[in-house]
Amino acid sequence: MRALEDLTRTLDRLLGAGDLAGWAVGVADADGASVRVGGTRSPGGAPMTPDTQVALSSCTKPIGGVLALRMVELGALTLDEPVAPWLPELAEPRVLVGPEADLTATVPAERPITLRHLLTMTPGFGWVSEPGPLADALAREQVAPGPFCPPMSPDDFMGRLGSLPLADQPGTAWRYHTSSDVLGVLLARATGTTVPELLTEHVLQPLGMADTGYTADAARLAPPLTPDGVGVGPVELPAGTYTEPPACASLATGLVSTVADQLAFLRSLVGGPTVLSPESLATMRTGTLTDEQRRTAAGFIAPDCDWGLDVEVRPGGQVGWAGGLGTIGYADPATGRAAFLATAVTVDSPATIAAFDSFWGLFD
Repeated sequence: MRALEDLTRTLDRLLGAGDLAGWAVGVADADGASVRVGGTRSPGGAPMTPDTQVALSSCTKPIGGVLALRMVELGALTLDEPVAPWLPELAEPRVLVGPEADLTATVPAERPITLRHLLTMTPGFGWVSEPGPLADALAREQVAPGPFCPPMSPDDFMGRLGSLPLADQPGTAWRYHTSSDVLGVLLARATGTTVPELLTEHVLQPLGMADTGYTADAARLAPPLTPDGVGVGPVELPAGTYTEPPACASLATGLVSTVADQLAFLRSLVGGPTVLSPESLATMRTGTLTDEQRRTAAGFIAPDCDWGLDVEVRPGGQVGWAGGLGTIGYADPATGRAAFLATAVTVDSPATIAAFDSFWGLFD
C-alpha cells in the first residue's frame, strides 16, 4: 500500500531528526492487516515491536462510547432518560448565567442530564476555556480535563464535580472530555460492577483485545514522551499510572493498547466483528452538532467535521478520534478500512502533528 509506505518514510524522517523515539502504525480491512514499527520505545531503549503497548489517552473515548451503547442494548440504561437515579450529584444542577460568571450567579437547569448528553459532550460541563471562577474551581478540585484518570475515587470525583455549577444548559454547548469521565461512573453504578470488568466482558474479550487495559506490561510499554528542547523526554506521570489500577477508571483516558488491538476495535465500527447492532453503529456514526455546538467545539473539531456518540465524524464519513499523548485511530464505513498510528509523543510536538497529517493518506 503506497500510502503506508509514504507514512513510514515520514515517520522515519522524524525519527532520524530526533523528534520521535519510535513509532507504530497499522492498517486493516476485510482482507487482513499490516503493522509496521520503527525506532525504540524510549530514547535509547528497547526496540518498538508490533506488541508494544502505548498510552491511548483520548482514544479511550470511542471505546467508552461502544461500551455505553452496549449497555443500552442490554437494557441497563436508555439514551434519553435522566442519569440522576445513578448520579444524584447531578440531580438538580445549577447553571451559570455565563461561563465566566461568579459561581453564585446561577439559574436552574432547564432539562435533566441524560446519557445522550454525555455521549455528545453536551451535559453542560467539560473543557472551560473561558477564564473565570469556574475554570479556577475545576482546576482547584482536580476535575478539569487532563491526560490521566482522575486522582480520586469515583464518588469523590462526582462529589467535587457536582458541587460546581454547569457552564451551560444541558444539551446546548459542546464541551470536551469530562462527559467521558462521568460516563464511567454512570455505567459502573447502573450495573453494580466496575469499569474494567465491564470493558473486559462486553468489549475487550469479545473483540479479542487481550493487550488493552488500564495497566501495562512494563516490558512492552512505550511511555509517553514530550519535546524537551533537544529531542524527546519522558512525560511526568502521576504515581502508579499504567502500573496500578486507577482510583477512578475513566472512559475519557487511561487505557493502554497495541496497534493490533486498536485495529480490531476500529474495524468493529465499520464492518468487522462487532459487539453492537447495526442500528447502534449507525447512531454512533451520525453527526449531532448544532451551529452553537460547532462554535464551542472550535479548536477541537474542524468546521467541516462533526461529532457522533463519542466519535468524530469526518467529511468522508470516517469515524474515530485522536489522543493527546500521540495516538490517532479512524475507520471508514464505506470501505471497511481501519488505521491506527502511535508516535508516543504528545500533540504539542510538531512531529506528532506532521505524522497525524500524513496519517490521512491511508484513507485516500
